[in-house]
Amino acid sequence: MNKNEYLKQRAALMEKSKNLLDSGKVDETNAAMAEVEALDSNFKENATAQANLAALGNNQPAILNAVNLEPINATKLTSAVTNIQNEEPRYDHVWAKSLLGNTLDQNEQAVFDKENQRFNADFSHSTVNTPTLIPNTVVAGIWKIAEEQYPLLADARKFAITGTLTINKHDGIVSGDAQWVDESATAEDEQNKFGTLVLKGFELNKVATITWKMKAMSEDDFISFIQQEIAERVGVALGVGVVRGTGVKQPTGVVTELLAETDTPQVINYTGQIKYTDTTNALSKIHSSFMAKAVIYANNSTIWTQLANIVDANGRPYFVPDTTAGGVGNMFGKIVKPEAGLLDGQVLIGDAADTLVVNTNQAMTVAMEDHVKGRTTDYGAYAIMDAGLLSSKGFVLLQAGGTTPPKE
Repeated sequence: MNKNEYLKQRAALMEKSKNLLDSGKVDETNAAMAEVEALDSNFKENATAQANLAALGNNQPAILNAVNLEPINATKLTSAVTNIQNEEPRYDHVWAKSLLGNTLDQNEQAVFDKENQRFNADFSHSTVNTPTLIPNTVVAGIWKIAEEQYPLLADARKFAITGTLTINKHDGIVSGDAQWVDESATAEDEQNKFGTLVLKGFELNKVATITWKMKAMSEDDFISFIQQEIAERVGVALGVGVVRGTGVKQPTGVVTELLAETDTPQVINYTGQIKYTDTTNALSKIHSSFMAKAVIYANNSTIWTQLANIVDANGRPYFVPDTTAGGVGNMFGKIVKPEAGLLDGQVLIGDAADTLVVNTNQAMTVAMEDHVKGRTTDYGAYAIMDAGLLSSKGFVLLQAGGTTPPKE
């Protein structure tokens, strides 16, 4: 082995040791460190022998220190390993290790039981067919993937209230609003109209199946896999639900609620190409208190075939492509975001941050079930969630045709 090959191998092993250490893999780190030390020892012996042989051939003194090696700094690595051993294991890696069917050590089992104690009253301690709480970091990754396609869901107000969430809402003033009166006159009593938004929750479920051969994947790879699989189904279901859910076994979507109102005051119908006046008419329907945070939502097709083609009298488009603000462009001072939950021809404009509420009634869990014949394992994700509007005056729907939504 020449010096260049040695240095290349050593650098790779040092990088491997550091990566394993950062991942908290103690045993693997120690093994990698031993490989570096063995490589150093072997090269030292080889280099010294070659140097001595060369010196003898030239009648020169033996060269005992042929190479100056970069220190492995084993003390520093060992100290870091010791610190990791004394730290409490991270739940996301313990959770992944358990679902992959690997045995947990005493510390890992303690962390696993601690995080799942809220479910102990309802389910046994067995990790098979037993729901386990999905780590917050994994759930955050699931919703991040879903919210990239469904920005209306991303913009909504989020709650995590166990059971039924009831929020009082002010629907308006029937009579007795602030008024000017004569000195001797009595002002009318104010009569307010209040309503309630009740989010009881609907069951949301997704099953991902992997082969036993795939279960050889690392914990990090498993977390990435399960995030993507669950997000593609659970995320899609909730993303579509908050937009146009029917209210039967799923949330009532914003579009559904606007279309269900008497005389549909928050719906504007258009034919052909959306015109400038269609858009300004729609904007006028949003209550002034919600205009500052209003966003324009439409699917990708509608953005580029409709919104991007709205022009002024001189043929200049109102739509300005711009990705710096979190959407694909802006028009009329509002960000335009691509919303996959809307149908072709639908444009939803509104303030989701102040009017749309999403509640997680029961935290997301996952249960596993092995199938011996097929050598597969099912991972079933489960949550109870709901969504609803506090005020329909914060939204307006522009849609092609009549009051019936276009077909998908």
